[in-house]
Amino acid sequence: MSDRSRNASQRISSLWQAARVAIQAGRQVRLTARWVFPVCTAPIENGLLEIENGRIQAVESLAGRSCAAAIDLGHCAILPALVNAHAHLEFSDRTSPVQPATPFADWIQTLMAWRRSRTESISVLAARGAEQSARSGTTIVGDIVTGDWTPATVVPAYSRLLAFRELIGLQPEQRSSQMELAKNHITACRQAGVLPALSPHASFSVAPELFGSLVQLATEECVPLCLHLAETRAELELLKNGSGELVDMLNGFGLWRDDLIPRGLCPLDYLQPLADLPAAAIAHGNYLSAEEIQFLARHPNITTVYCPRTHHFFGHREHPWRQLIQAGAVVALGTDGRSSNPDYSLWSEVQFLDQETRGTVRPTLLEMATRSGAAALGLPSLGFLQPGTALEPALIRLGDSPSPDPWEQLFHADSRPEPVPRQS
Repeated sequence: MSDRSRNASQRISSLWQAARVAIQAGRQVRLTARWVFPVCTAPIENGLLEIENGRIQAVESLAGRSCAAAIDLGHCAILPALVNAHAHLEFSDRTSPVQPATPFADWIQTLMAWRRSRTESISVLAARGAEQSARSGTTIVGDIVTGDWTPATVVPAYSRLLAFRELIGLQPEQRSSQMELAKNHITACRQAGVLPALSPHASFSVAPELFGSLVQLATEECVPLCLHLAETRAELELLKNGSGELVDMLNGFGLWRDDLIPRGLCPLDYLQPLADLPAAAIAHGNYLSAEEIQFLARHPNITTVYCPRTHHFFGHREHPWRQLIQAGAVVALGTDGRSSNPDYSLWSEVQFLDQETRGTVRPTLLEMATRSGAAALGLPSLGFLQPGTALEPALIRLGDSPSPDPWEQLFHADSRPEPVPRQS
């Protein structure tokens, strides 16, 4: 970072801290910036946010007016919260993705062996991942939590965390213990002030009976649910024929029996039980069929979370995110873990997709990174800026773009997110 960029970053941070103190004290605060991107409406040049008691009272343009009482953040953009809808923060100690990426079953086994070799607790590793995520400007994270994870040791003061407890059980005798783990997780999170959620791991690692029980529990407790689904061709082969590399892997673990998962299943069989949940997410969705895309379009409570750089790492076919959005389905963005991605920066996912699409769908990308991500995590009142909503912002320090176009300025290669402490 150049001295000029560092000074600009420090200035924005200092001004935002002053605003945050005033907001937490319940005072009326006016924030101005070069651009405000409400998401629900067009970008606002020289935008003004009026906040009182932590809630937005007005979103408008100064339009040539001066506002002496305002805190002017300068050459930056105010966005709604950046939402990482799918992350594995416990992999914060990886310096590079696990290699080789294929075949997928081998990648899983290599990852599991590496996990067993670690000595630090998962709580400590996940806390470090949360800090890395917050430093990248991400405000809200949907984290898949495992092992000895405890809510009290993970939640940083400057981000909102939704904790999806990972649950695994192919054997019938595992159902009772996994259900108890799920119920205890919901209770512990609520006692600690953390938002609880459930994550039956995947169609190939959770028996249909356990999956159904977890969906019922999520419905009764009104908590979001996330499932890895349609991630690989190997998964489709297992569901349809009970064969392939994942079956070989499960056999190697001593976990597979021919009667565990009925033949002839497909991802749609796992999507249908989610139809009545208040909020559900499928992680990846790389190999969804046309019928499954239409089902998701009819059920906007189910969000597909696309992880672009992880998708690229594994070399999957082109992701159907465009078809999903065109059909009317909801698509959000995630980073997955550093086992398949270099970092936890959601803004880097946005920039990666922007380069891939040559800057042609920028409003859509911003919505995927904000409003759609909030929907995936069961937070429908977040992800946009309008009167009446709580202020959970992201701040982007704008690069030196010569263009007057707000989207060119926001997506400039030198534009960078600033860490934003969470409102208490």
